[in-house]
Amino acid sequence: MRVTEFIAFLLVCVLTPRVAEPDAETAQTLQGSTPFQETFQQYPAGVFPSGWKVRGSEATAQAVYRIAEEEGNRFLHAYANNQDVQIGIEHICRPQDYPILRWRWRATKLPPGADERAKKTNDSAAAVYVIFDSRLMPRVIKYVWSSTLAVGTQFDSPVYWRAKVVVLQRGPAEPGEWRQETVNFYQDYKDLFGFEPGKIRGIAVLSDSDTMASVSEAAYDDFMLLPGKTPSLLSPHTDPVRLSPM
Repeated sequence: MRVTEFIAFLLVCVLTPRVAEPDAETAQTLQGSTPFQETFQQYPAGVFPSGWKVRGSEATAQAVYRIAEEEGNRFLHAYANNQDVQIGIEHICRPQDYPILRWRWRATKLPPGADERAKKTNDSAAAVYVIFDSRLMPRVIKYVWSSTLAVGTQFDSPVYWRAKVVVLQRGPAEPGEWRQETVNFYQDYKDLFGFEPGKIRGIAVLSDSDTMASVSEAAYDDFMLLPGKTPSLLSPHTDPVRLSPM
């Protein structure tokens, strides 16, 4: 499961019989304006979001990820107790058209001592993946909420050679606190991989705690793909911390 962590979404959402190549009309739409938004408001509280697909055990995913509600707002709640299962949603478009991903999240329980640079400690309270390019061997940017690594840290994934990891947050959120992220993943891809990306294939999330035999708890909400420009997280003025895998 660990070796395939970063390609899990593609295996489920692209290689299953449910998904076919878009017809000519759909393909033309995908080249132009294809906004994407996931607010989770369409799902009742307490259920697994049916629009999201699972890599691995359906039963485990349904136990880890559920729709929760606070003051009328519904969101995706994740509680992983020594568990590791990723879910994803397919959305195909050109990153040049919608280069920005915005979402809200919070991490309330973090796996103690977890460090995403090494296989044996590679747990994250929360992670959001943007998946690009090939169906069989995608490239991936994984944005993480880390237990121990400094914000701005970036490195090659220790489990998949076509993935890059960027730390956006560290340490637990305050009770009830949401933090909003806005990333220019198109520019981040060019900075990290050194060339233009192909199409976006989708996004995925993961809250896991199995390598540390502990608990991760987090929440995700209001995913949006946006046009326009925003600075890359990896531009020189952000002074990122560059580390090699352990």
